[in-house]
Amino acid sequence: MEKYTIGIIGGTGQMGQWFKKFFEKEGHKVLIAGRTTQLTPEECAPKCDVVIISVPIESTIKTIIKIGPLVREDALLMDLTSVKKIPVKAMIKYSKAAVIGAHPVFGPSVSSLKNQIVVLCPVRPKKWLGWLKNILEKNSAAVKITSPEKHDKMMSIIQGVTHFSTICLAHALKQLGISVEESLSYASPIYKLRMDMVGRIFNQDPELYADIEMLNTENKTAIEEYMKATRKLQGIIKRKDRGEFIKFFKEGADFLGDFKKEATIYSDYIIEHLVKRGKIE
Repeated sequence: MEKYTIGIIGGTGQMGQWFKKFFEKEGHKVLIAGRTTQLTPEECAPKCDVVIISVPIESTIKTIIKIGPLVREDALLMDLTSVKKIPVKAMIKYSKAAVIGAHPVFGPSVSSLKNQIVVLCPVRPKKWLGWLKNILEKNSAAVKITSPEKHDKMMSIIQGVTHFSTICLAHALKQLGISVEESLSYASPIYKLRMDMVGRIFNQDPELYADIEMLNTENKTAIEEYMKATRKLQGIIKRKDRGEFIKFFKEGADFLGDFKKEATIYSDYIIEHLVKRGKIE
């Protein structure tokens, strides 16, 4: 494969550093530019065959506006944010380069791309989609190609509603005065796994999660639907309407279909291995 010069704007951050190592391992030259580097983003962009925007979501648009016009027409301009509609629209507007929105659905702690999902939104890919897809799949990534609109709608559930419910769960425990550590001594393995996920989220950067919740325009609709469901279930429980509860539960079960069995097998497997390793007693 041809070797390229790849510029990562914001490359001093954790994801930028992760992709620096990744592309260097593939034999490409990587330039890093940011607020603290000697090489400025404005100097970096014209030098590169591939320019990757790897800055916080809230800074992405102003970075694209500044850098986009400097990216060569024969080059590729990408971003790595978890929101796609707005950044992709900006890259199309402010650059003549090829444009592929990308969302690596993993954090910088992973050791490799094996079985990691990378979503690509090739809105003006020119010659670059094949190259990018090949280099990811060569490293065993699971590449999902979709539109920016479909991506953001999916993320409104995968991230928006999921993180919303997680944050609210922690605050409910706080308001009830329930110690997480004490609750774990009463709990099933499933609850312990759930709380591990809660703890994992709260061990991250709150600014990142503020952007994930507030900058995806699809989140408003998704969270409203979630709140409708919670209010309906709350009403059923307050009325102690057993029949309506069972109906509501079965409607959810019917919607999930065969996934229920798959989920049970998978979660049983995780619990069994955690118990063996002494993570769950």
